[in-house]
Amino acid sequence: MHRIPLVIAALAAAPAALAQPAQLDLEAFARANDAAAVMQGKAPADGVFTAEFLTAVPPDKLKALADQLAAQNGALLRVEAVEQTGPGAAKFALVYERARASAVLRLDGAAPYRIAGLRITEVTPTGDTPEKIRSDFAALHGRAGFALVKLMPEGPVPIVADRADEQFAIGSAFKLWVLDALAQDVATGKRRWSDVVTLGLRSLPSGELQDWPEGAAVTLETLATLMISQSDNTATDTLIRVLGREAVAARVRASGHSAPDRMLPFLTTLEAFTLKAGKGGEAEAYGKTDEAGQAAQLARMAPTLSPRGIDPAAFAGGKPQAIDSVEWFASPRDLVGVLNGLRQRTDPKVMAILGVSPAMGPTVRARFARVGFKGGSEAGVLNFSYVVEAKDGAWYALTVSWNDPAASVDTATLSALTARLLTQIP
Repeated sequence: MHRIPLVIAALAAAPAALAQPAQLDLEAFARANDAAAVMQGKAPADGVFTAEFLTAVPPDKLKALADQLAAQNGALLRVEAVEQTGPGAAKFALVYERARASAVLRLDGAAPYRIAGLRITEVTPTGDTPEKIRSDFAALHGRAGFALVKLMPEGPVPIVADRADEQFAIGSAFKLWVLDALAQDVATGKRRWSDVVTLGLRSLPSGELQDWPEGAAVTLETLATLMISQSDNTATDTLIRVLGREAVAARVRASGHSAPDRMLPFLTTLEAFTLKAGKGGEAEAYGKTDEAGQAAQLARMAPTLSPRGIDPAAFAGGKPQAIDSVEWFASPRDLVGVLNGLRQRTDPKVMAILGVSPAMGPTVRARFARVGFKGGSEAGVLNFSYVVEAKDGAWYALTVSWNDPAASVDTATLSALTARLLTQIP
């Protein structure tokens, strides 16, 4: 139910003063290597970075980020390709055993030209194989699965997959079916993207519409765009109200979902928050009954449903909440099905909406003609789902899920694994 930015690592500090251009090439090369030495644990940070930088990024945080990169990509071996990009600025590459990271730095304006800003912009795996990726997924705590497929006229053709038929909690990736239901109504002429509706009950974040005026007027296209690009929960719930819960459920079935009873009745985000935060055993009761019983429980809740009735403390501390019962469930293959259906729609707005937030570094993004993305997360739940068109016109889908009902799951770890899978697309 939260927005997930796909970020490998970032280190930043206040903008630097300008270094002397004549000194920069030599100093940037030296300081890029010094930064690598700090990240390797071979040099102290205070001799390389400015005090302002280390206030923003203390040495222990810097070490934790460096250790995370090394854990994901192998040992940091060397610096390559240092290049001046402007006064006081340079870019370079950090070469790891299994990846190459793009980085930029800014120097302060006086000798010894310490680093005032450092940012790692992208990590690209090298020398990877499907077998290595599958093994690293299997080593995750909890349960994880994925499917990378080529989308052919005769159906999806697997490239690499693991546990692709198992049901996982998928968080906000369920919003793909809401988009599909809206696109279906537009395709049949029942609705138009420009139709104006009023906001319904506001939900909890992520998003921004929960802070808009009650009853604000907004177009369906705006709701759909915010739902996908910002994972806006209030936009999502408004769309479910306008379209009708059964219309969305019909798209779940039409997409070929292998276990629709796990997904239905189709929860709104406010209903899910309310059930998860309930102190009277509501979540447990919901998980133990069948689809008809769950629908009856939701109907009983409806008259008193309100975000003001939810205790935010229920979601503090990062502890997973009822992710095996009060959730939206789909297998990797189920998600491939809805992604394939969305990309086959002739309406260009569908892929345009999916492409607003591609969640992909610029080097990888440049490989594709079009990219669509939706992710999902909450404590114990992560999902990243992509549909991409290669430069040669071939289409691919990638979806990964990671669940652990007993512990939080790490966005950076799954992001790194997902980036490795993206490089397996021909």
